[in-house]
Amino acid sequence: MNATPASPMAVTRHPPIRDQVAAILRTAIVNLDFEPGQLLVERELCELTGASRPSVREALRQLEAEGLVDSLNGRGTIVRRLSIEEAKSVYEVRAELEGLGARLFCERADDAQHIRLQEALQRLEAAATSDDVLAAQQQFYQVLFEGAGNPFLDQMVQGIQSRVAQLRAVTLAVPGRGAESLAEFREIASEIGKRNAAAAQRAASGHVKRAAKAMIRTIEG
Repeated sequence: MNATPASPMAVTRHPPIRDQVAAILRTAIVNLDFEPGQLLVERELCELTGASRPSVREALRQLEAEGLVDSLNGRGTIVRRLSIEEAKSVYEVRAELEGLGARLFCERADDAQHIRLQEALQRLEAAATSDDVLAAQQQFYQVLFEGAGNPFLDQMVQGIQSRVAQLRAVTLAVPGRGAESLAEFREIASEIGKRNAAAAQRAASGHVKRAAKAMIRTIEG
């Protein structure tokens, strides 16, 4: 007798089920598999994840606390739409954090971390026209903030990461933005490779500001 193929979103063992469900749904929201404004039906989420309804409800409450979904007072849960003002605020913070991360990387990263950043850039270049581009960007930033050597900065970045990744997926959908973004990552890596802290900071902050402009054009239509 053939076993029923497992759903690609099915949970595994070990971490609490609610945390696994939250991670699955968070990734789906960030990757725009669930789009802003979309109604999330508990029964369908249970089928997708293989989790119980109580676990799904707990996961949705966790995502609501993170600002990724909104509860409609008994009428269900929807993927949250960020207003233009909220998105601008996220980008303002992100520009400062990423600029600081690039500067600190220049000042503190060792040779091995510099090599890892160049390898991350190569992975990003290889993934630039594929569905893996968001994951490749995330790997680049992971190396960047690790090399910055400031745990509190890394903690602040993680605090807004889900919203940043969601916005990043939106901006990359803008025609031509993917190629522009890759060129900006190359500039950041180039200035870091030259240990030019001030230029690296400007390049990283400028990348975020240009992404913000692309996002605003998309939202305003």
